[in-house]
Amino acid sequence: MQVIFNEKGDHSLGHPVAIALGMFDGIHKGHQALIGRLKEIKRRYGYTTMVYTFKQHPLSCLPPRKAPPQIMNLNKKILEFHRMGVDILVLNNFDEGFARTAPREFIQRFLLEKYDVRYIVVGYNYRFGYKGSGDAHLLIRMGKEKGFEVVVVPPVKVGGEVVSSSLIRKTIQQGHVARAWQYLGSPYSINGEIVRGAGRGKTLGYPTANLDIGSKNMVIPKFGVYLTCCNLDGQWLWGVTNIGRNPTFDQSGLHIETFFLGYQGGELYGKRTRLYFLRYIREERRFPSKQELVQQMDRDIAVAKNLIYKMFNV
Repeated sequence: MQVIFNEKGDHSLGHPVAIALGMFDGIHKGHQALIGRLKEIKRRYGYTTMVYTFKQHPLSCLPPRKAPPQIMNLNKKILEFHRMGVDILVLNNFDEGFARTAPREFIQRFLLEKYDVRYIVVGYNYRFGYKGSGDAHLLIRMGKEKGFEVVVVPPVKVGGEVVSSSLIRKTIQQGHVARAWQYLGSPYSINGEIVRGAGRGKTLGYPTANLDIGSKNMVIPKFGVYLTCCNLDGQWLWGVTNIGRNPTFDQSGLHIETFFLGYQGGELYGKRTRLYFLRYIREERRFPSKQELVQQMDRDIAVAKNLIYKMFNV
């Protein structure tokens, strides 16, 4: 897959393209339907497939500069589009100047003048151009004028709900990670580096790996305990993860601590991994004593093992 950043230089392709437009945060089942239509067009006509999106959420550049937290970071998004078989990914920079671009100017200047556009694929609620004033109806009119076809993909529903990035953010923040998995088609995940913590888990008999996700604006699941998994050095591991502020020890800041079931390896510090949230187990609580905390951890691990057996028969 070719990745074009900021459209710098001449990227004229010399052959027809079918383009999907959108933000694609999470690349959920609604987005997957767009990519599916794009690939159908390629199979039928042989056109090169392109996804045209932005490196950052438009609201990060517009007052009050408060973008929603990301479901999927940029690196993961690139990997997913590659896995899905997209030929070209354009990641343009959205800034205040770009935000002032009129809808027709965006289509003409950034798409039609650069590429031999034969198809544009969008979702039913796609908006573009200055203050989101362009929509699918305008695209269809321009297509008739300029000679390209427009495919508008209808909403995708799961369990009676229209799948959207905003719905998925809310679902994750409420702790419903199993439901978010249904909307996304894969478990919600966060990546980061394993760093040293306070070392209390080891003294309690449950050594934990502390995941530092940095300052990324990622969706954070509801504080609590989760069944998780991750891949470390090519080995998949089940985990019981507490995400929150460790109220028993009066800590502040966000802590993501995972006890890996059956892990017999060496030190994990400095390793990078992606943690997948599979099921919510319970809310985060303050315990009056270390003994009661350990007893609860015993119960959490028993619940996790039972979930693993029921879900994966292992």
